[in-house]
Amino acid sequence: MAIMYDLTKVNQSEIDIDKESYLGNVDVRYSLTIPFLNRREGLSVGIILMNPSGANEDKSDGTVNKIINFFYDYQIDRHQIKDISICNVLPVYAINTSTALMNIKFLKEANVLDRVQKLNEDKLAIAMKNKGLIVLGWGKPEVKTIPNLLYYKEVLRIVELLSILHKDNLYVFDIKNAISTFTEHGDPRHAGRSATLKDLIKISVSELFGLG
Repeated sequence: MAIMYDLTKVNQSEIDIDKESYLGNVDVRYSLTIPFLNRREGLSVGIILMNPSGANEDKSDGTVNKIINFFYDYQIDRHQIKDISICNVLPVYAINTSTALMNIKFLKEANVLDRVQKLNEDKLAIAMKNKGLIVLGWGKPEVKTIPNLLYYKEVLRIVELLSILHKDNLYVFDIKNAISTFTEHGDPRHAGRSATLKDLIKISVSELFGLG
């Protein structure tokens, strides 16, 4: 059964999505912008996750709905949030990291992977440019799925980009019952799975490299 948007919070008719399909097999989503209902004033938030799961202009998914619920009620310095834009380290739609790797290999075999990832970087820069703050929540792929070098090559590109555009406005999710700000591997904690989003924690670029 499809997961739907909460229409008491989301202005679904104005959702903006940048997506495309490759060879009929792999769907890619570069960005998803979700405006909140009846909010013309407030902050725009950019969020960087791992990869899209299912959300588009017609339906949501569990992680996206969780983020919507969190930011709908969240305020910074008494400013409410008017919309959120979600981008990803890897733009391929997949329900888990094993499927993501399969789709990435398909794009590689079709000689379009480099183009897709370069487009992802370029479009992410555009989507994040005028945001009031950026929240990092990409986590780490499951063991024996997406190789570390492949994943962190893309993470590094994004960190370098954000360190230019938003170095003073970077945040991570404060996860309920988490014992530390970052995972044991030093990654921003993922917003999905069983995570309960409690708050935001402001961070520096140096902290992302374990030097803060």
